[in-house]
Parts: sequence; structure tokens; C-alpha cells
Amino acid sequence: MGIKMKLNLRGVNRYAAAIITDNILKNGVQNLQLILKEDSEEVRRVAEKHHMEYSPRETEKGLVVNISPQGIEEIDVTGETCPGPVIIVGDRLSSMEPGMRIKIKSESSDVIDDLALSAPEMNAEVIEKSASHLILEKTDVSREREFTGKDKVLVVQSNGTGNAERAYATFIFSKAALSMGKDVTIFLLMDGVSIARKGGAAAVKHPAFPRLDELMAEVIEMGVKIYVCEMSAQFRGLREDNMVKGCKIAGAATFITLLSDPSYAVVNF
Repeated sequence: MGIKMKLNLRGVNRYAAAIITDNILKNGVQNLQLILKEDSEEVRRVAEKHHMEYSPRETEKGLVVNISPQGIEEIDVTGETCPGPVIIVGDRLSSMEPGMRIKIKSESSDVIDDLALSAPEMNAEVIEKSASHLILEKTDVSREREFTGKDKVLVVQSNGTGNAERAYATFIFSKAALSMGKDVTIFLLMDGVSIARKGGAAAVKHPAFPRLDELMAEVIEMGVKIYVCEMSAQFRGLREDNMVKGCKIAGAATFITLLSDPSYAVVNF
């Protein structure tokens, strides 16, 4: 990762800023963030001399310039079906160290906008953004997030295999939330418990995704907790011995406790 430093040079002219930058880079700093009064060709040339990337962006603080090693990793998510891009990027960011950067390319500006919006939730900062690419820097997970959202998601599924679109959305949404560092719990009730029956999801297949039972097994392996409504299970003859491994029968008290927990964002399918 290298040494990281932030410096406010708004009150310094561009020539002095270039000299200061040169001295800092000579001393081994590999991730430098400057606040400048204006874009500086002199500072840019210093960055190039040290084989570093010069990435400027306008902010409320002024012109923020990030100087970091060249050759950052690139990922092209063009053509990926939602939520593919956020899962791919989230998984890659989770294995990166703070200060490391990644460039994401896509022919869809909507995908770029979506990734930029979700960056803080993936412990990343937007360094550069255009209609076709995005540069993210992994931030220190110990620092306070810029977006103070909820870190847990409760997905309530009441439709089951009878509504394939909603059934798929349950696990695709959960997988996307997991890739963004969320703690995910699924609660199946009413017809939704049909998903938990052994073999029940095996006949459901979306053309762009794995079979529903395979997707379900994947999110369980990733750590998602799945509860099955006790009353709905009894109505349909579901027991622990004929349910998918990883699903657990739970009563109304568990469901109400989860719904009442303000740390959960609740989604219904």
C-alpha cells in the first residue's frame, strides 16, 4: 500500500506546490492527496516523473488531487446483469487494503452511477468518475462512513416458488447486500416457505442466473441466516427433516423481534 499523506496546499502557488510534492514523493509517500487552489500542470509533471497517477476532482473543499502508483487494477463490468456489477466490485474491494485503487469500466452510465452511489457502503471513496469509468479507493473500515446507513438487512419472502421473479429477487438482492458488507437475514412465511422444501427450488431457473436452489445454497454458504415461519411450515407439512439444510424454523416472536430492530433495513418480496 505504501505511506499515505494528505496535505492542504490551497494557499501555495502551483510552482511551490510542485516542489513540495516532489520532496514528499522522494521520501517514499506512495498515496498522496493534495488540496490545490487550481489544477496544476507543474504538479502533474512531478507525478509523472515519479511514475504516479495524477487524478484531480472538484469538491466543496477545492480541487482534490490524488497521486498514487500507476497500473491500478481494471475491471470491465460491461454487459453484466444487475446486481452483477456491485457483487463483482464489492468482492474485489473486500480483498483490497486501504489506499489501494481499482478502475471500473462499463458502457452503461447507469451502472457507473449505481456503483458510485454504493461506494461508501463498500468502504470505498470515489476518486474519479465519468460516464464510462469509475476509480475507487479502498478506505479504512475503522473510520466513520460518509453514508451512515443501516448495516443489517431483513428480506421477507411471502410468495415462494409460485412467483419465480420474487423468489429470485430474494437471493439476488441478498447476495448484492452481502457483497456490500451487510449482514443479511431472510424470513420465509406464507407461500414463501415453499422455497425451503427440499427440491422445491430445483425446478425454478432464470435464463441469466443459476437454478434457484443453487443460488439459495450459495447465499447460505456466504453466511445468510434463513428462518422459516413455524405456522406456515405446519400448514404445508414442512419439518426440519424435509427442509433445505441451513433453514431454521422460527416463531412469531423471532419475526417480530427482527422487524422491531431499528438496525435492520426491511425489504419485502
